[in-house]
Amino acid sequence: MTNSAMRSYALRYLTFLQAKAQGLKQEEPKNGRASSFDCVLIRSYLTKLYRDMVQEDVDQAA
Repeated sequence: MTNSAMRSYALRYLTFLQAKAQGLKQEEPKNGRASSFDCVLIRSYLTKLYRDMVQEDVDQAA
């Protein structure tokens, strides 16, 4: 990511997902300075990675 606003949003969203994985309550970050389209792409990609990792943990536990 070349845009600092996109990097900042990605970091905030990743922090949100980590808190979610730990069972902590945290509000989903707002778009901030990044464009809505960029945020949708970042959110989609990181959410997919999160779901894949959670599913992998469930599969290993079974």
